Amino acid sequence: MEQTKQELIQLFEEMLTQIKHFKRKTYEGIFKDGYDKFKGTVADIARLCEEAPEEEKESVAEDLAHVIPDYAIVKMQGLSKSRKERNSVDYNMNMAVYVVPMITYTHNEYCEKVASRMVEVWNEKHVTSLTLGQSSYDDIAGGFKKGFCFITTAVCERQDKPDDCYELTTLRAYRDAYLMGTEDGRALVDEYYDIAPGIVQIINMQKDADEIYEELYKICLAPCISYIEAGEEEQCKELYTRMVRNLQKKYLYS
Repeated sequence: MEQTKQELIQLFEEMLTQIKHFKRKTYEGIFKDGYDKFKGTVADIARLCEEAPEEEKESVAEDLAHVIPDYAIVKMQGLSKSRKERNSVDYNMNMAVYVVPMITYTHNEYCEKVASRMVEVWNEKHVTSLTLGQSSYDDIAGGFKKGFCFITTAVCERQDKPDDCYELTTLRAYRDAYLMGTEDGRALVDEYYDIAPGIVQIINMQKDADEIYEELYKICLAPCISYIEAGEEEQCKELYTRMVRNLQKKYLYS
């Protein structure tokens, strides 16, 4: 048990150094390399829970779920306010895109239970000023494929709109027919592939995420749709680009 706890802390620390490389072209390789290194730890989580007597399984899972949150709290103590804000983003991103997805990668029922409880403990103890959600590797890797529409997809999901709603269908057609037809348009889409998933991850951690997405709909998404309908494609590109640049500056510290 103690060795597994130390390895969980090592997993957190090692993957924390990879946050700056959370990009479309590097995510899969970094994740798979990290998982290969720590897959024994993940297997040990499952084994410890499976081999525990029935009456102790719950306490074993609870003990494992507290390891990283308790460690991270101690690390946050004594930091300046500005440093805590920076660490809040890095710590939550690390948990959301690397640590938790690695623990749940095999879909083992005990690993998933430990990971879910770990997320709950992280939020209950207010390890950071942000709210940690739970994502899987497949969700994140798939998100990089949405490109130009990734932020719009997040906005529409908050409004309970389907994946084939008018806004998403219109923007996807605009991306394919207009942006992908020029060199600078293709470069723009390619850049979005890299930065949009990170922006959405961090917005989702905000306590006022619903309000943020609603504001994005009003000031950008709805006007962009109107520009496309009016045949003013370049104005749509300029507005959407400004939105992404502002979000990048605010949430990704770029």
